[in-house]
Amino acid sequence: MKRIYFLIVLMVSAVGLKAQVFQNQEFMKANFYYNESKYDTALVIYEGILKDGFVSAPLLYNIGNTYFKMRNYPMAILNYEKALKLDPTDEDIRQNLVIANALVTDKIEPLPVFFVTKWWRNLGNMLTANSWATVTLVILGIFLLLLYLYLTARTSGGKKATFFLGIIMILLLICSGIIAFQKYQYLNERNEAIIMKPTITVKSSPSSTGVDLFVLHEGTKVTILDKDGDWDKIKIADGSVGWLPSSSSIKY
Repeated sequence: MKRIYFLIVLMVSAVGLKAQVFQNQEFMKANFYYNESKYDTALVIYEGILKDGFVSAPLLYNIGNTYFKMRNYPMAILNYEKALKLDPTDEDIRQNLVIANALVTDKIEPLPVFFVTKWWRNLGNMLTANSWATVTLVILGIFLLLLYLYLTARTSGGKKATFFLGIIMILLLICSGIIAFQKYQYLNERNEAIIMKPTITVKSSPSSTGVDLFVLHEGTKVTILDKDGDWDKIKIADGSVGWLPSSSSIKY
């Protein structure tokens, strides 16, 4: 029975490894076509990898670059945003996103952010979600070790040292745990979107008869606040709120 179980595990591992090797080969093939300026072919291969369920920041970044070369800036922005969501530490993604955003029509001045909120966001963006989860587990391991040392310490000095270090580890554990949880939630939310229509009028209510509030153009990023049938309640960076048809944007 153990031998059969081992063979099954080995076969599953081999299939997974073979699939990964195949996807790496496809990724390299797409890169080759991209470097040869055959962007249509590269895009088909890149998106084929996505359809097979293989998602990564480098893949989305390359898709964004391909759309950028094809002058499809809204789709480039969408894929850069998706890549940055997976890996907020990648400066290349961030820089290309800035360049792509400079080419869209709407130049929206964002609301000022409270310095503590800004600091907390920057702290969270120092690592990926998986890295924060790893940090949390490492801190937990250190705390458990300190707890063991505290319980087995034979001197008052040893107990005091491990006690205070344990308090510090608890605080760090709480912070890293909260950040890891927030990053996990953010990865699984789809409450951001990129406008895909060349021009769209934002309404005061979820109806075509609603009052016109303002106009947005393709490539603009919006936050989805609510949904009513085929309409999305959106907010833009300057705090303005209104309603748009769901079909006018792609969510990520």
